Amino acid sequence: MLGSQVITTSHKRQSLLICLKKAIQSGTLKEAYSSEDIGCNHPGCPLQAAIVVPLRIKDKVVGTLKLYFTNVNDVTYADKQLATGLADIFSSQLELGEAETQSALVRDAEIKSLQAQVNPHFFFNAINTISAMVRIDSEKARTLLLQLSQFFRSNLQGARNNLISLEKELQQVKAYLSLEQARYPDRFEVEFIIDRNCYNALVPPFAIQILIENAVKHAFKNRKSNNYIQVIAKQTDKGLNISVHDNGQGIPADKLNIIGTTTVNSESGTGSALENLNRRLDGLFGNTANLHFQSNHAGTIVSYTIPYHLTEEANL
Repeated sequence: MLGSQVITTSHKRQSLLICLKKAIQSGTLKEAYSSEDIGCNHPGCPLQAAIVVPLRIKDKVVGTLKLYFTNVNDVTYADKQLATGLADIFSSQLELGEAETQSALVRDAEIKSLQAQVNPHFFFNAINTISAMVRIDSEKARTLLLQLSQFFRSNLQGARNNLISLEKELQQVKAYLSLEQARYPDRFEVEFIIDRNCYNALVPPFAIQILIENAVKHAFKNRKSNNYIQVIAKQTDKGLNISVHDNGQGIPADKLNIIGTTTVNSESGTGSALENLNRRLDGLFGNTANLHFQSNHAGTIVSYTIPYHLTEEANL
């Protein structure tokens, strides 16, 4: 059997063996004991016999394993068992690879589906704000309309990608804030503290916007002034750390342990966006990237750490 001794040939065999075709068609082991079955009519060919075993993914034949012999008498029952055993092993590996590929495709589809669910009602609120602004400040309404266009253009781009640059995410956040601050003038201030080496780092789309949106909607309740939000991005020895701080009224203790892991009902929403983000972080990076919450009566910090990877352009 070839493998214990290397046999070289200077000629080409036919691309498809007769017994190979039979093995694929029947899905069972086939043996060849002639030049015709092997697919070689060259007079000097050393190959005299072959075993062909189909390789499967589930019930579908996707390839074959071929063992060649230089002597017909060398083909034994043990060789057939060896061929069958190797084919089973290779088939298992192929099936595992296919399962991993399908799992990745499903995960990717789920992530894109989750991204598409973000801010389903934001458009209507923004349009109402712009409509009201047209009557009192047409130039500002025009600016807001451009911001809305930028926001939804980024939304569409985000839905097509699992990761974007931090710089693009911050542009999205600022477009969102412009529209929200038009709805609630002077209600809150936002400060960005971003390490210079983080702008080209990769983050999931909406991974900061959702945290900002959560703070705007839930942190301050009916308080109309002295509301602050701080966004921090820095590189640490563990990766890229993102945190959003607010000086709001804090998260109730009974919700603090479950927020981000399940839908949490409140007067101003369900909290599903945080659960959404947590699932995306977990799907992309594993549970070490999950959201971390710290909260008391003086405010809340929501943070997470993901691997520090730069955009392709930054790596050039």
